[in-house]
Amino acid sequence: MDTRKLSVGIVALALLAGAGAWAFAQPGQPPQPAGNAQPKGEEKEGDEEEVITLDKAPEAVRAAAIKLSGDAKNITKVIKEEDDEDVVQYEIEYNEGAGAATIKCAAIFSAAGDLMETEKAATEAKLPAAVMAALKKDYPKATFADPQVVTKMFYEIEVVIDGKKHEVKVDASGNIEDESEGGDEHGEHAKGENHEKGEMHEGKKDKKD
Repeated sequence: MDTRKLSVGIVALALLAGAGAWAFAQPGQPPQPAGNAQPKGEEKEGDEEEVITLDKAPEAVRAAAIKLSGDAKNITKVIKEEDDEDVVQYEIEYNEGAGAATIKCAAIFSAAGDLMETEKAATEAKLPAAVMAALKKDYPKATFADPQVVTKMFYEIEVVIDGKKHEVKVDASGNIEDESEGGDEHGEHAKGENHEKGEMHEGKKDKKD
C-alpha cells in the first residue's frame, strides 16, 4: 500500500435498538429498551456532553455542518462532547428532506471540522437481507427498531517498525487503531512515532456482504 495514500473506511450497517448498539450485545440476549441511538456507539465513562447552540461551535464545525445538512435551519441539535483525554468532538443532528420524506441524520465532527462519522435513519426493508437474517438468528425472540446506517471515516496508514510493516487506522481526532497481528506492542510503539500523513481519497468504499 502506498504510504502517501489514505483510504476512507466504512463500517457495517448497524441496527441500533436502545442505548447500546446490538452489535455489542452478547448473542442470545435481547437488545436493551429503545432509546436515542448515538452515532459513535456507547458513551464511554468519563465522557462529558453539553448541548450548545450552533453559533457556539467552532467556525470550521459550523461551516462543515451547514454544508452537510444543506442549511442551518435543518440542524436540530448540537452536542459538544469531551472525553477523559480532553479530546473534543461535536455531534450534529439534522433533518434531510422535508415532510413525510424527512430522514433523521447525525454526524460527528472533530474540533477542526473534519467529518468523522455519519448516521442516517433507515427502514428494515432497506437493510441487506443478511443483516436481518443474522439478527433473527441471534435474537429469535426480539423485535427490532430504529435501524441506522453508520459510516466511519478514518485514515489508513502503513508504518514500518524494525523492518516490519503495520497498518494503522487513525481518525480525525488522532485516535489510533493498530491492525497488525499481535499489534498491541507494535501499536504502542507506533503511537510514539511521527506518522506520515496520507492524502484523502474522495468517496468511500462500500462494504461487501
